[in-house]
Amino acid sequence: MYYNGNKVYLTQELYYTVCRVGKRVILAPSDELKKKQRYFKTAINWVYPLKMNTFKAAKIHCGKKYVLKMDIKDFYSSVPYEYIEKVVKNTCKKIKNADVNYYLMITILNGKLPTGAPTSAHIANACFSPIDKRIKDYSLMFGVDYSRYMDDLTFSCDDKDLLNMIEKFVQKTLTNFGYKLNDKKTKYISDNKQQNVLGVVVNNKDVRLPKGLRRELRAMLHSYSVFKSSGAKEIDLKYRTWDEKSLAKLKGYLAYAKQVDEKSYNKLMKYAKILNVES
Repeated sequence: MYYNGNKVYLTQELYYTVCRVGKRVILAPSDELKKKQRYFKTAINWVYPLKMNTFKAAKIHCGKKYVLKMDIKDFYSSVPYEYIEKVVKNTCKKIKNADVNYYLMITILNGKLPTGAPTSAHIANACFSPIDKRIKDYSLMFGVDYSRYMDDLTFSCDDKDLLNMIEKFVQKTLTNFGYKLNDKKTKYISDNKQQNVLGVVVNNKDVRLPKGLRRELRAMLHSYSVFKSSGAKEIDLKYRTWDEKSLAKLKGYLAYAKQVDEKSYNKLMKYAKILNVES
């Protein structure tokens, strides 16, 4: 491994480009490195399937009096090397003549999982599975619902004292396994405030889109309808210049709305029909 400017080389063709997004440092793999990482990611899924769904992770917390949100600090870089090595070795057993050292080289950097590599989320999740089970089993003992989406841990029940107990258990468990909590992101939310879990609202019996996002989607639909009626190729309106990429993004948002909040989605579609915008 060697450095050259803003690039970190593993070999001549396998390297990362260092990018900064705000305060975050992202390591973007080269095309050849990404290709090899994606191949290995498929193999990881054979051994450690990554099954995560934001809707399901939020749904179980609907209608609870109290929600506790916790966050693991520096999730990828906190995964102990010995856990990563175990996952990589187990995965290599599914690949004919696989070189463990080679796959360790392309999935870690300085003993850590690099943010930006396609394999990092899958390896981090696999490494956390035993801890996940401990937390889930302990929570179920006391009737507390628990879900995790990568580094976001959420608990809910109608007894705040139980959540206090869960918080202490999670803190101790994570410390024992080499992880730390981001204390600034630990929050208790009662049902008299908006209980936002993974970007959706769970105060009532059903998951809802936040009011702000619903308004944003209405505004985007209106913006697109103005663009369509103008006959121009591009109009830089309040929200975006409408091209194929931005239209695909709007459709993606609407697909997400349909998945998590069908009631709001149907209202948006009625509005789109009034605007004569195709869904």
